Amino acid sequence: MLKNYIKTAFRSLIKQKVYTGINVTGLAVSITACLLIVLYVKHELSYDKFFSNADRIYKMVLERKYPNHATFYAVIPHSFAKSVQHDFPEVENVLHLFGPNKNSVVTYKAGDTETKSFEEDYFLQADSSFFKFFDIDFIKGDKNTALALPNQVIISETTSKKYFGNEEPIGKVLGGDFGEIKVSGVFRDLPDNSHLRFDFMGSVGGPQFAQFINRENYTGFDSHTYIKLKPGADPKALEAKFPKMVDTYAAAQIEHNLGKSWDDYKKAGNGYRYFLQPLTSIHLDPTNLEATITPSGNLKYVYILSFIALLIVVIACINFMNLATARSAERAREVGVRKVMGSLRGQLITQFLTEAVLLSTIGTVFAIVGASLLLPYFNHLVEKQLHFAFNTDIVFALVGFTMFVGCLAGLYPAFVLSGFNPVTVMKGNFSGSSKGSWLRNGLVVFQFMISIILIVGTIVVGNQMAYMQNKNLGFDKEQVLIIERASALDKKSNTFIEEIRRIPEVKEVAGASSRIGNRDDVFGQQFQPEGSDEILTVKAMVMDDDFSKTIAFELKEGRFFARETSDSLNIVLNETAVRTMGLADPIGKKLLNNDLFQGNQVLDKPRFFTITGIVKDFHFQSLRDEITPLVIYSYEVFGNRSTPNYVAVKLREGQLQVALRNIENKWKEFAPNQPFKYEFLEDNLRQGYVEEQRSGKMFAVFSSLAIIIACVGLFGLSAYTASLRTKEIGIRKVLGSSVGGVVVLLSKDFTRLVLIAFAFAVPLSWWMMDAWLKGFAYRITLGVDPFVVAGIFALGIAWFTVSYQSIKAAIVNPVRSLKSE
Repeated sequence: MLKNYIKTAFRSLIKQKVYTGINVTGLAVSITACLLIVLYVKHELSYDKFFSNADRIYKMVLERKYPNHATFYAVIPHSFAKSVQHDFPEVENVLHLFGPNKNSVVTYKAGDTETKSFEEDYFLQADSSFFKFFDIDFIKGDKNTALALPNQVIISETTSKKYFGNEEPIGKVLGGDFGEIKVSGVFRDLPDNSHLRFDFMGSVGGPQFAQFINRENYTGFDSHTYIKLKPGADPKALEAKFPKMVDTYAAAQIEHNLGKSWDDYKKAGNGYRYFLQPLTSIHLDPTNLEATITPSGNLKYVYILSFIALLIVVIACINFMNLATARSAERAREVGVRKVMGSLRGQLITQFLTEAVLLSTIGTVFAIVGASLLLPYFNHLVEKQLHFAFNTDIVFALVGFTMFVGCLAGLYPAFVLSGFNPVTVMKGNFSGSSKGSWLRNGLVVFQFMISIILIVGTIVVGNQMAYMQNKNLGFDKEQVLIIERASALDKKSNTFIEEIRRIPEVKEVAGASSRIGNRDDVFGQQFQPEGSDEILTVKAMVMDDDFSKTIAFELKEGRFFARETSDSLNIVLNETAVRTMGLADPIGKKLLNNDLFQGNQVLDKPRFFTITGIVKDFHFQSLRDEITPLVIYSYEVFGNRSTPNYVAVKLREGQLQVALRNIENKWKEFAPNQPFKYEFLEDNLRQGYVEEQRSGKMFAVFSSLAIIIACVGLFGLSAYTASLRTKEIGIRKVLGSSVGGVVVLLSKDFTRLVLIAFAFAVPLSWWMMDAWLKGFAYRITLGVDPFVVAGIFALGIAWFTVSYQSIKAAIVNPVRSLKSE
């Protein structure tokens, strides 16, 4: 019986080639898009699930509450790990992870004369308990001893080949920023669906580390801390114990550092809320954490793309339903004959569902081929390494998905077509169902409502990206070259900066501790205005005397640091810091800094700093973050002005290549064994929004596909509508109607449907995009432009799609249209 159903369905589809082609095209394109999105979503949701015992591993993170805001950190004070393990029996083990240490130079002496030097960004350090948490696959070495001794390192398989080729790596000695370290193991490259990313994992140990780890620290954030719970332990119950733990251990240290009681400190709005992140949720955790090991994904975008995938498939299914019900008049006689010959309604339903599933199957086959061909381009778009892995689960999922799409598309047409009255049909009185017409119109409205929403979304995302790239950030980002790893110059950095200043193509040059726009480069400090009990936590940066001129800050009051003055105890504030502290006439006022650690120095008492200048607020972090209080130190605060992390060089326009060549030559003079690494400030700022840019491109691509699929269905529907009105058109032309009049007649119904869709889409799309924009502290104003453009565009593509069939029907000779009457 099934064989007959399939054979009959196949013959029916072959007979109606245009109908079949439109449906297969729509389904194939929609399922291709859906498969690619599902691959991406599945990859995003799979992070860290391949580690055994992943369900028992958690990361301890922090919400640091300040009187005027809160900040979330992925690193916490290292001493809490020991306290957690000692005080809570449900904890099986704890792990310290330090890093990543970016821009680290690693060298290898390959022979008597040749020294290989590489710059590495993924260098982590951990103790030997790392392997009790993360079961990475060792190729060489013994994981039980690989990190047991100081100055050991394990490296990835790719790194081993890069440094040593086919030589035996175990026992080889590497040099560089970390001194001499011995290779003790080689591990297989980690898959990219892990929040951990490292090519080097160094051991921690020895007297220096012992001194560091044994020094009590419950306030400074320095360690990625992981906790492994015993089987059956409740993480929520453990979290509930953290507030008391903070009171027990952190309170005394805070009181000692700040000279203020813990209760008063909390009453002022300060606090520490520690909580646990499940290992498998770290990548997509919506908490906006600072100092993560790798950039986090965006759960919101995963939801949006999943929703778009569903909508694309629904649009294709709507096409099928619309075309099937529009052809009801054609298939009515077939249904009548079958019923007269004894076919039951259930058999007819099965027959029509078989056609739908067969169409879905053909579409899925084309989709698999299409997705396979497009996957490399999609990988480039999303910057992932996705791949199809055909196994039993995937095959069953595809079969189930094919059946689902077939039934979703074919269920309503099957019940409608099988319900025709054979007597009415055989008498020739069948004229279609008004209920079916209402449904078709409703589905067309739904299609175009979705399309308009997607168009609005694409426009708003694009506008927000353009706004972020073009917004005045409060400093000059043009033609500014950032030289990284300036700290490698050590005491020669001052001389290097002066040599760069002499290059004719250089306008200004200065050193700084941070790159503007990078939230992880700034650090936290606490200040107390003189004569006040209130303690304010601010962000801080360190700059040399010429940085203000190089980056073109706007000075509102006072002065910036200068060479002719001693600024070791002077600071510059931004406007937000002045407002937050409530300082009237701030120039000359003093702020008490309670931090006893300044660089490598340990102070014997807190120090007062004098405010010498106020700069206009500038965006020293991402535009996702509001401008917060900022304090700028001079490098003289460390007793040494010559150790910047970065050197900023303002170049003269039109001389870029010459300037780069001259600067690189100077670098090689001062640091011949160090790689010259630079980037332009503008490029660095743009990289901060790469996730939004990538999501915007994906949104645009899949929105376009949804619109194309809707147009394919509209094309087919307009063709059948025109064919049903062939004789009406002939009569109108005989009575004097022009071609233009006929085109307007056939187009106005679809125009009305698009306008109805627009009316529904506007409030929905406004609500959705307003919610998305709230994720940015600085954003565009949602005006009427995106909605007007989306409406005009949707109407335009609807007219363009329908006009072909309308014009084709309008130019037919009325004699041909009416000759059968």
